[in-house]
Amino acid sequence: MTTPPLPRANHPRHRAFTYLTGQYDNLGDALLRRAFISELAPVGEWHVYVGHAPSDYVGALDVPPGTVLYTSRSRWWGSAVATLCRRDRGTFFANPGEISSTPVELVLGTMGAFLAAAARAGGNPAFRLGVGARDRRRPLSLGHEVAARLVTRNVWRDAVSRDLFGRGDVAPDWAFALPARADGASRDLVVLSYRGDRPQPSDAALSTIAAWAASRRLRLAVVAQTRRDLPASRDLAGRLGAPLLHAASGDLTEIESVARSAYARAVVVLSNRIHALIVAAVDGAAVGAVLAHPDVKIARTLAAGRLTVRPVDHEAGPDTLTSYLDEVAASRAVQTAAVDEAAVALRALASEVLGTRERVVAP
Repeated sequence: MTTPPLPRANHPRHRAFTYLTGQYDNLGDALLRRAFISELAPVGEWHVYVGHAPSDYVGALDVPPGTVLYTSRSRWWGSAVATLCRRDRGTFFANPGEISSTPVELVLGTMGAFLAAAARAGGNPAFRLGVGARDRRRPLSLGHEVAARLVTRNVWRDAVSRDLFGRGDVAPDWAFALPARADGASRDLVVLSYRGDRPQPSDAALSTIAAWAASRRLRLAVVAQTRRDLPASRDLAGRLGAPLLHAASGDLTEIESVARSAYARAVVVLSNRIHALIVAAVDGAAVGAVLAHPDVKIARTLAAGRLTVRPVDHEAGPDTLTSYLDEVAASRAVQTAAVDEAAVALRALASEVLGTRERVVAP
């Protein structure tokens, strides 16, 4: 996958404006946004602010041909305002992913509210699709609260987020719409992919996981899905006595290739990263979560994607953990069907959004 060029605008009749910034070393951040823009590509010519994102992140977005990329926020902002204020010229899409009550998100929410208001004044639609809220604390949440009131439609990535803001619908996270990647090899792995900034499962829990895998003649592997997870993942692999599968270059394209190749060969993937679990399920693995910390968003996010995942505490004991792993492995067919349903729901949402755009700008 190569980095898209920076084409010059050719002033088509309809433009779509969004910003796709995120954690630039995080594969999940790039993949959910790739699926988002891919499913909505027919809306028009895309104008995307990426800031100072490195080339591997921009390449991982795999934006539609003809997309205009902006590194200057002021240039993107000026083009968006000028377009959205004119009838039948543009659509605004908020950046999908997680929001929280921080000073940065107050600015982004306020910016989104202003662009939604500009779109409304110009008779153009604006959407917030696939947003998940970590919290809602005023005054820092006010920008997103106002934006949620002004857009044509709110669709959250989980029911808790929708309830926090009190309006809108719920649909699966955009990553569920990713095409599955299979390498044709048999499934013989149990893969662990854990955040480096959260407590890791105990040695006792890892011992139970290793024993369960050995009893089923499955091999263990550890995957680092972000560059920042690599030191903790190396330690986890050492404690587990398993190989660490990682991208030597740290390039997101290579990270994706390594991670998804492992997921496509996995019977079970255990993680506390939402998008490790979603992508692994898309690639056909059964997913579960053995956690050394309270679950804040895994179960609620996956439930919106039709995946019922019950995280289990790492101190639950060998018998409970063994039963849990049996349960996860046995759910693989059900989870695969759920992923298919989630993808269908997202494609239906995209079709509805495209139809809404046509209705809003009709004479």
